[in-house]
Amino acid sequence: MKNSKLYRCVLVDDDRISIDILTGYISKVPKLNILRSYQSALAAINEIDVNDEIDFLFLDIRMDISGIDAAKVLRDKVKFIIFVTAYDEFALNAFNVGGDQYLVKPVFFPKFLETINQVLKRNNAAMIE
Repeated sequence: MKNSKLYRCVLVDDDRISIDILTGYISKVPKLNILRSYQSALAAINEIDVNDEIDFLFLDIRMDISGIDAAKVLRDKVKFIIFVTAYDEFALNAFNVGGDQYLVKPVFFPKFLETINQVLKRNNAAMIE
């Protein structure tokens, strides 16, 4: 049986280029759909609601408000948090606030896809491949 689940994604990164790259990757995957993107963690915190039914939150760390702090606030409003950052030294903190995965920039499409499928598999959800 083919699962037609569409995963809803939100991107939060103060770097427009990073948002554009992730948007391009998500557009290559029919089962992923971008709900919104933000260049401010504060805006994301103020606007994201549990009723948005967000599956994936792609979250940078170094922004107006730390992605670690944003994750603390947003953890119960999204299913999965994938940190996407240029800084590998925050990995332990990211997992301590409930991050599901941690990608270090630059992120290439095969690693992006593999990471999403790892999260879905670990949670017994329908894979995207």
